[in-house]
Amino acid sequence: MKVVLKELGDLAANAELQDTAELIAGPDDVVVAIEAATVNPVDQMLASGNYNYPVRTPYDLGTEGVGRVVAGASKLIGRRVLILPNYEQGTWADKVVVKAANVVPIPEGGDVEQMAMLSTNPLTAYLALTRFTGLQPGDWVGLNLGNSAVAQYATALAQRAGARVLSVVRRPDAADGLAADVVLVDGDDLADRIKAELGDDRFALILDGAGDASVGALAQAAAFGAPVVVYSSVTGAAPAVGLGDLVFTELRVHGVWIPNWLRTASAAEIEQTYGDLARLTIDGVLRARVEATYALADVAQAIEHAARPGRGGKVLLRP
Repeated sequence: MKVVLKELGDLAANAELQDTAELIAGPDDVVVAIEAATVNPVDQMLASGNYNYPVRTPYDLGTEGVGRVVAGASKLIGRRVLILPNYEQGTWADKVVVKAANVVPIPEGGDVEQMAMLSTNPLTAYLALTRFTGLQPGDWVGLNLGNSAVAQYATALAQRAGARVLSVVRRPDAADGLAADVVLVDGDDLADRIKAELGDDRFALILDGAGDASVGALAQAAAFGAPVVVYSSVTGAAPAVGLGDLVFTELRVHGVWIPNWLRTASAAEIEQTYGDLARLTIDGVLRARVEATYALADVAQAIEHAARPGRGGKVLLRP
């Protein structure tokens, strides 16, 4: 079975569970038995047709997942692999045929549900932290959307490097259980409260996933020339960094998008990076909340659950 997008538009209205014929791997393919797959916001964006990827229906849904190779390239048979989130194949299925170049073997062990979330958000956090600056012990990282998976992964990775993290959340209950050194709730006086927490220190790096005024408040406490890395926008708006901070503090605004990195990184770098992130996941350094899991047959409920406002963790499919 697999889940297919019949037409562009609303994901819930156009996702259909279909039976599949026996899967046969071509000479450059593998067949992966899916163990777990995530339901991500990007799935809705792809379904809408308003994303930076040309979706042609019928389109196999699911952008990331983990499973075992059961047929195809002999060196990979039996290995647990991540399916790369390049949108060339689906993961909401019991089995999928994938180009061998689009899977990465990962170490054994660990929670399979945590592994299913490995290919997108942990990598986004890693790239955002490492591509545009070299964090030093004692540096401050400022980020918003603090209860999001990317922000939680970024917090863990930054703290592992010896940096300190100030995290902004949108509502008080979203602060529960966060590991950041400082957690602040967004509000009209956010910029003043950030400066009070930092004292004479300044942010060496800012991560923006919210697309709201909070990134502007963080930017007011940035060091000269610090990078502002944008990885998403839940509002759909561009980062609201003040003109003075761009001109006088010379802040540098960058975007990070995984498909770009997958196109330019070598196969060895991709495998090494995912292997490192997998080991950190196995060791418990990287972990995200799972709110619910659903059988593949219940994909409609999974899609509805993932779209609920105020959701406190990821929704996964377990074929």
